[in-house]
Amino acid sequence: MVAMDARAAVKRARLSIRRKRLRGLAIAAPFVLPGFALACVFTLYPTLFNIRVSLSSYHIVQRSMTWVGLENFTELFTDRGGRISLAIRNNFLYAIVTTPFILLFGLVFAVMINSLKRFRVFFRTCFYLPVITSWVIVGNVFAYMFNPGGAGLVNYALVDILGIMEDYVPWLQRTWTANAVIWILGIWKNIGWSMIVYLAGLQGVPADLYEASGIEGAGRARQFISITAPMLKNTTFYVLVNMIIGSFGVFVQVLMLTGGNPRGTTSVLQYLLYDKSFNLFEFGQGAAIGVITAILVLITTIVMNRVFRTEGGRVE
Repeated sequence: MVAMDARAAVKRARLSIRRKRLRGLAIAAPFVLPGFALACVFTLYPTLFNIRVSLSSYHIVQRSMTWVGLENFTELFTDRGGRISLAIRNNFLYAIVTTPFILLFGLVFAVMINSLKRFRVFFRTCFYLPVITSWVIVGNVFAYMFNPGGAGLVNYALVDILGIMEDYVPWLQRTWTANAVIWILGIWKNIGWSMIVYLAGLQGVPADLYEASGIEGAGRARQFISITAPMLKNTTFYVLVNMIIGSFGVFVQVLMLTGGNPRGTTSVLQYLLYDKSFNLFEFGQGAAIGVITAILVLITTIVMNRVFRTEGGRVE
């Protein structure tokens, strides 16, 4: 009898726990389900459909989809022009070149603005304006500045005013000068975002540390090396991850400045995706490029987490 009573009590306890869980789910459902439904419609379904298209020969007008397996991926990597290889190379070069400058200048400008007693808002706004300016507008401005002829501002300044160079440079018609312009645009456009993030991080650095180090005779350079930089490790890691992952989304500046020319040597993954899908109507290969981009982002994120191991949410 005692054993039966104990089992009955256990069953009642389990039923009570289940009822509480169901009540909790019923209370949370109205708040969770709308967001979950939107995520399924606008994120999960497009992702799965894109994977399906990447494994098919897809014709949007006829609405036909024929399974071809990995044929789209094979054609991309066996293309004689090597466009996919050039695009991947340019994405990684963009990340490697632009990220250090964005981190460095963002941190330096943040420290300088944070040390001001007046006009903080003014300078913060000035540095952040490029971030909120349209990529299309900025792209047109840079296209004018680096115009290959004498009409370009940079050529006019270097040749006609300063006399540093003898002839005009076709900046956007050569592989490495065109890539350099794309990198410069990326750096200029993102420094303001990096600066704002670092400014937020500087608010969490205790002022007592600077006061104590000042009493001990530490100058600003020593304070920056010994206090500011170490205290902003997590902020730096956050900016670093965002900049590197964002490098795989480079598109508008390539579209506006070079269109991937000359001969695809300035193309990037997102521009190649656009070109394959909406110029050549090869939607299967375009979707395959999207899958390749996602895989590269995933691998890059895993590698970065391994290199910058975190413990308890803090960078070691």
